[in-house]
Amino acid sequence: MRKGVIIPAAGRGRRMGGRKKQFLCLGGKTVLEHTLTVFLNHLEIAELVVVLPAEDLGEAYELLTPFLKQWGFVGSTFASFVTSDGKRQLQLVPGGRERQDSVFHGLEALKDRVELVVVHDAARPFVTRELLDRVVRTAAEKGAATAAVPVADTVVTVEDNNRAGEFLPRSSLRAVQTPQAFHFSLLWKAHLKARREGYYGTDDAGLVVRAGHPVYLVEGDPGNFKITTPIDLKKGEALLEGKKKVLVGMGYDVHRLVEGRKLVLGGVEIPYSHGLLGHSDADVLLHALCDALLGAVGAGDIGRYFPDTDPSLRGISSLVLLERTVALVQEKGFRVQNADVTVVAQAPRVGPYVEEMRTNIARVLGVETDRVNIKATTTEKLGFAGRGEGIAAYAVVTVTEV
Repeated sequence: MRKGVIIPAAGRGRRMGGRKKQFLCLGGKTVLEHTLTVFLNHLEIAELVVVLPAEDLGEAYELLTPFLKQWGFVGSTFASFVTSDGKRQLQLVPGGRERQDSVFHGLEALKDRVELVVVHDAARPFVTRELLDRVVRTAAEKGAATAAVPVADTVVTVEDNNRAGEFLPRSSLRAVQTPQAFHFSLLWKAHLKARREGYYGTDDAGLVVRAGHPVYLVEGDPGNFKITTPIDLKKGEALLEGKKKVLVGMGYDVHRLVEGRKLVLGGVEIPYSHGLLGHSDADVLLHALCDALLGAVGAGDIGRYFPDTDPSLRGISSLVLLERTVALVQEKGFRVQNADVTVVAQAPRVGPYVEEMRTNIARVLGVETDRVNIKATTTEKLGFAGRGEGIAAYAVVTVTEV
């Protein structure tokens, strides 16, 4: 059964103060892009139709071109995209005066192309694959299905002068969501009937019931809310923030102390009789920090990117290596949140230089200084550090998905 989806996105954003919610930014992408992602991930959805205000088709085409390229789509004609193998198509279709008119325009674009059609609001970007599959399976078997959730509040009818009328039993009430799915012929006939009779309903499931065919309810998802007001947008931002990946990395490094070398820790030159031996400036603190960052994003270790066989790195400041490491973390879609470093040295005293180190590191990491913590400890004259043979450093970092 060939499947398609219609995404009505022709709203004018009246309750959003005139801002068209389908184009609002939500977590770095538009609401429309978030919604499309769910259906683009569903390879059984072969035909996609996005219904937009006619005046926005050009802007939407430019907006979606780089986004759809990631999914293998290329622009074929104006307002139309296809995959290179020709198996999937996405069309941008001008909407109508009401949502019902817009869905009908979408149905016209899909006529004779699909056997089952899903209708889903562009302003519901948090629909899950599991919910979509439940609705589609039920519709394929029974002809028509919609997601719905129990009503939490008491519902009452309103009479003249804003008087409370009948209080309805919650046990027999459901709040209807999208996605809704139908055999194409069933929804097509329901829309034709409504158009002939000049009837406008609140959604497509209601039109199908009015046309005499049952619609079956599928357990919906409270998280599948519709972004309608500015408060909904803030709720969506908070939800996305909570879904971002948080990764932790740990790094360790040690260098030998020798005569004739400068001692550099955290990008600060510290007066001392010995310095750390290494190919670069041997800043053991920053090397441990680089390793922690690379570990957090699963990118190996510092030797992989900055080998001691590379002549261009001889004597280089480890702050430069840290800058390059942070850039790599950002390329992988993460940003640094904080860093905690412990320096293990019997001598010299590190404390007087900690604030300057924190400032250096915070600047490179792109965080506030209070997100960088540096501690120094001795080993009570035990081991190589206690004997003054070398200095070690441990680092722990957290990074979050952008």
